Amino acid sequence: MAKEIVDLVIHVKVPKKYAETFRKDVEAMAWYLSHKDELFENMKKLKGIMKTDKSWKELKREFYEG
Repeated sequence: MAKEIVDLVIHVKVPKKYAETFRKDVEAMAWYLSHKDELFENMKKLKGIMKTDKSWKELKREFYEG
């Protein structure tokens, strides 16, 4: 987790129908940024576990298409 966490308040104007989606997206990005180091460490541990000739981009595309 990040060494120093601060509260940040941003006021933006968005259409009412997108407000909740926008809030969730911003919170998800903030969570990712605060856990980025931890996530990359886990990715390093998982590297090489799945034997395949496909790139991660191809696997990701197949996952989202399926």
